Amino acid sequence: MRSRPRSPIARRLRLALFAVGALCIAVAVTTFYTLWTRQTLALRTTELERQVGVVGAGVAVGSVLPGSSRDEGQVRARLLKVEAGLIGARLSVTDATGTVLFGTAGSTGVSSYPIARLERPGSEFDARVGVLDVAGVGRVVVAAVPVAFAGPDEPQRYLVGAKPIADIQAGDSWVLASIGLSALVALLVAWLVGTWLASRVTGPLVRLTDGARAVAAGEWGRQVPVEGDDEVSSLAGAFNDMSARVADAYRAQQAFVGDVSHELRTPVTSIRGFAQAIGDGVVSDETGIKRAAGIIIDEADRLADLTATLLSLADLDSGVVELTKEPVDVAALAGTLRDRFDARAAEAGLAFDVDLGSERPLADPERLLQAVSGIVENALVHAAGAGRVRLRADVVGAVWRLEVADDGPGIAPEDRDRIFGRFARLDPSRASTSGGSGLGLAICRRTVELMGGRVRADSSPDLGGARFTVELPAAGPDMLNVNSTSRQ
Repeated sequence: MRSRPRSPIARRLRLALFAVGALCIAVAVTTFYTLWTRQTLALRTTELERQVGVVGAGVAVGSVLPGSSRDEGQVRARLLKVEAGLIGARLSVTDATGTVLFGTAGSTGVSSYPIARLERPGSEFDARVGVLDVAGVGRVVVAAVPVAFAGPDEPQRYLVGAKPIADIQAGDSWVLASIGLSALVALLVAWLVGTWLASRVTGPLVRLTDGARAVAAGEWGRQVPVEGDDEVSSLAGAFNDMSARVADAYRAQQAFVGDVSHELRTPVTSIRGFAQAIGDGVVSDETGIKRAAGIIIDEADRLADLTATLLSLADLDSGVVELTKEPVDVAALAGTLRDRFDARAAEAGLAFDVDLGSERPLADPERLLQAVSGIVENALVHAAGAGRVRLRADVVGAVWRLEVADDGPGIAPEDRDRIFGRFARLDPSRASTSGGSGLGLAICRRTVELMGGRVRADSSPDLGGARFTVELPAAGPDMLNVNSTSRQ
């Protein structure tokens, strides 16, 4: 089996998350190292100032210069070197201008220090501190402390302590190693977290893609897990709903094609059979020929009615039907319904009661008459013997509502929505009618929906049979004289 290619968006998202994490880590490490270096340098400078101040207070230089001919036995020189070793810095004695008079580094030391350029932070030792660039040594932390002298006539001298910054940083190499190791660990964590987040975000999308491809390949009704964050899970839920609707539509289409084939096969077979009987001479007498011709005409009419009904339904589905939206004259609608169904109801021994009131709906008059006629035909077929069919209309809020009720067997709750399906096959006692095609209620619902309304079926609380309710926008007082045409 060929393995599925890795998702490019997952790879890009993983790399993007890792890059963002790495950038944040680099900024954090750089900021921390810079602040830590400055803080360490400040602490070491303060420490050197204090150490030089203590040495300067403890070593009375006076008028005897360490290392000079007056320094008997080089005692002062050796003492100063010992102190330099203890504090880990180079010690020098300078005059007021910074010229080195004696240094523990000997000939390798600095010849002078620009003491006047150093800052005076105001410490207890009256020291001068700063960082200087010294040729051959580099950047050096310097602390200069005035030292004791023998008398007021002696020139001022300074005890200068110098420590290269490189030596200071070398002592803290473990900190740099720790920072580097921490950065590597953080990068690894960033990669793992980025991989997890990329999988969490793109995993549901990949499964959605697979589901969409499956539906496109004919796997109707394919479902995907509803997972991930709110937006992704909502998308998965919408996909599942869409897939289920596609599956339902496909099954409905198959059933529709099968039903149409069945409905067309019966009259075509009948027409062909009787026509062949006449052509083969099986039916040769005048009476038989007339009877066969009558059946052929009836079946042809049935076929024509079914074809016209299918074309009408197709036009409604395609949206090419133009519907006018205007206040409907309910008095004229009630009169037309009486003219159309009074005789049929009387012949069946049914009471046909029509009272549409005076409130008007906003609809297409001809299409509304067609929709209501389909419902009335259905009610007349299923009303009980010597029973009743009743039409009532009123307005509730901004909705015009028409109820068509009968005292027949009613409709089971599970069938109240299916009865509006095309060629719906329900209990024979409650099959829909429109010339026998089973499309009347389907056309009724589609027509009402295109006019901005809805139709539903339930039980009549007082007659006990079925009740069909048509709801349409009510025509307000300001619309009674206004006709507007819109293409649906």
